[in-house]
Amino acid sequence: MSTYIRKFWKFIKRNETARGLLLVGIVILGALAVWGGVRLALSTEYPVLVVSSGSMCPPTNCVLPIGSLIVIRGQDPSTIVAAPPPSGSIIVFRPYVCEPDYLVVHRVINEVKDSNGYSFVTKGDNNGGSDSWDARCGTALTMISSSQVVGVYQGMVPVPYLGSAILGIRSFMYDDTTGQPRPEGILVIVILIVALFAFEVIEPSKKPKPEASTSSSNVQPIPIQGHISSVEEFPNPGGA
Repeated sequence: MSTYIRKFWKFIKRNETARGLLLVGIVILGALAVWGGVRLALSTEYPVLVVSSGSMCPPTNCVLPIGSLIVIRGQDPSTIVAAPPPSGSIIVFRPYVCEPDYLVVHRVINEVKDSNGYSFVTKGDNNGGSDSWDARCGTALTMISSSQVVGVYQGMVPVPYLGSAILGIRSFMYDDTTGQPRPEGILVIVILIVALFAFEVIEPSKKPKPEASTSSSNVQPIPIQGHISSVEEFPNPGGA
């Protein structure tokens, strides 16, 4: 096993593209590990989200502007506060159980507790009335159950323009209506990958090669000084 590790490490040291890919892999794995830890700590599968509409941003008291990066925590439904703005809890929920990736962030203005648990009436602060959801999943709803709640809003991440940048990238990469990848987004990814490998092929040809003597008449004797004053080493462009 150690022999294979040494060979792999030698290959990584000699190959610039391989080093780049290894670094990208380490960064991705590290990000996934951090993301998993945050999800575990905040007890929700979506601990950080970007606000993509203005339903929680009335002109007089904008709570969640478009592009806000918000932090969500999973909580016991009994701790969710139902009240008019600004007292009611702001929650993230799935209004349509058949579309689990469709999320909404609105305020809880009323609640009902029965044998099935808690149900909530929600409303966007910038909307005229409470929420109602069509029958695309089988039944029209005016309330959501506690099982549809993803988490409770905790605060915003104080990084200006980060959320807006994420929305911009998402809009470029994916169609906002269908959610499918855009051809131009796929093209950009392909170009970046091709450019990465092309750089590895083209770059070595730009490195200077040592000039070789073509005639014995060019050889000049060097007098022996009795000591070496300095030495300069030129590394092999493709060597280890």
